[in-house]
Amino acid sequence: MSDSLPRAFKPWLIASVALLVLSLAVLAVSVTAAFVSFQQTGTPLWVVVLGALSVFGILLGFGGIFLLMAVAGVKAFRDGRKVQVLPPER
Repeated sequence: MSDSLPRAFKPWLIASVALLVLSLAVLAVSVTAAFVSFQQTGTPLWVVVLGALSVFGILLGFGGIFLLMAVAGVKAFRDGRKVQVLPPER
């Protein structure tokens, strides 16, 4: 049985999960800042920019994980279809 996820993809998987977690933390900070500044006439620009960047980071994180898992699934499917020919026993 071969490894479905190549070793070269594992750092990319870690980077995607780290980006996703960091973006979720930034989104939480942005939402908190938006609630704190709710009493003002308008939301500050940095809160909007921070929120947009966090949503973009979440999309990139999920996109990277989805791409890596799709490649691993195709590789596992192809490996499962291989037929091993055994030499005849004497």
